[in-house]
Amino acid sequence: MITSFLTLETPESLQIVRDIAAEVWPRTFAPILPPEQIPYMMRMMYAPEVMERELREGYRFAALVVDGVPSGYISWSPYHGDTAKLHKVYLLTSCHGKGFGRMMLDYASDVCRAAGFKRLRLNVNKHNERAISVYLKNGFETVESVKNDIGGGFYMDDYVMEKRLA
Repeated sequence: MITSFLTLETPESLQIVRDIAAEVWPRTFAPILPPEQIPYMMRMMYAPEVMERELREGYRFAALVVDGVPSGYISWSPYHGDTAKLHKVYLLTSCHGKGFGRMMLDYASDVCRAAGFKRLRLNVNKHNERAISVYLKNGFETVESVKNDIGGGFYMDDYVMEKRLA
């Protein structure tokens, strides 16, 4: 398999992320979120105007391309001091278990390290056991437990995980 990362730098290129999210999000979160929360969060995080604002604010986006097909995406930005925040890491189900998740996390770690960051931080749903397991295997550790009100009567009940990039 031929893999590469495609940097997404224009509002138009972010459609790749939305297309993958439309497939990944319902499958990932249907077992752990109320059904009405998924479309609410999709609009909150993936509406074109939201993603375009994030791009203007310095968020970086990249797509994992496997054999010419966009198959996953990541997003990160500066957070506090020497820490970067990994906002999104999602991979098509057909690509699970093939080492692509590790490849995506390594890519994000390398890019953030090269930018001078010492730590990489992320939030993960407390019930997303598969993702938690992947993060633990890739050097992340749980540093906090949070429950954030995201409006609409919904909450994000997450673990905050962090990895040192030394």
